[in-house]
Amino acid sequence: MKFKLIILTFLGILTAPAFGQTDNIVERSFACNINDGYTMRDVAEVARNWEWSEDSAPAVVIFRSAVAVAGDFQNDWDFVFASYYTSYADMVEKRGVFLNRPGGTTGNTLSDIATCGDRVRISNMRFASERNGDIAEFSLAASYECELNGTTFDDALDRARAGEQAFGSGARAAVTSRAFGGPAVQFNSQVNIRVGFPSVADFGTGMDSIQQNAPPPNAMTCGRASMWAQYLIHSQNN
Repeated sequence: MKFKLIILTFLGILTAPAFGQTDNIVERSFACNINDGYTMRDVAEVARNWEWSEDSAPAVVIFRSAVAVAGDFQNDWDFVFASYYTSYADMVEKRGVFLNRPGGTTGNTLSDIATCGDRVRISNMRFASERNGDIAEFSLAASYECELNGTTFDDALDRARAGEQAFGSGARAAVTSRAFGGPAVQFNSQVNIRVGFPSVADFGTGMDSIQQNAPPPNAMTCGRASMWAQYLIHSQNN
C-alpha cells in the first residue's frame, strides 16, 4: 500500500502514568484499509477486545481516521494504526518480544476486517506542558505542519505552549518530528504541532477559542491544518 505524504496527528489527552516523566515518546505508525462490509466502528470494537501482553504491549494504541486533511483529499488508506512507547529502548525491547514470540498469532489481528500496509513510520514526540487528563475513547484532534525556518525544536515547544493556552484549558499540545520512514524531508526542518482534546465538545470549544486568541507569530510558518477522529484502543492505565 502506498503510504502518502500525510502528517499523523496527536494521539489525544493522555494520563501521566502512561508515560511518566519521559522526555521523548516514540510513535510507530502504519496505514490500513477497511475491508468491504465493515466500518471504522467495527475495526475499533474488534481491536478493543484484544488481549495485550504486558511484556510486548505499547503504552498506548490509537486508531485514527481523517475527517478533513490538508492537501490531497483522495487517500489510499482509511485509518492509521499508531502505537506509542515511552522510549526507543522500550520500543525495541517490546517489539523484540513480539517478533520473537512462538509461531502462530496472538489473537491480536485485524486481517478479517482490515488490510494494513507494511510501511512503518517512526516519529519523536514531546508534550508542550505537563497538563494531564483522561483518555477519551473517541475524540477529535487537530494537526498543523510547521516549517522551522531556522528555529529549533525547543522554539516549536514554546509555540505549542502558546497554542495550548489559546485553545483553552481542555487542550494538550505536543510537538513531533519524523525520525524514520515517510517521504524525504530535510533533517530538522519540519515539525508538527498536534493538539488533542478530552472530548468532541472540548474540540469545538477549543477551536472557537483560538479564533479569538491566536498565539503570537514567530519565525516558524505553520499551515496544512488537518482534523482527525481518533479511537482509543489500548492504554496501560485502562
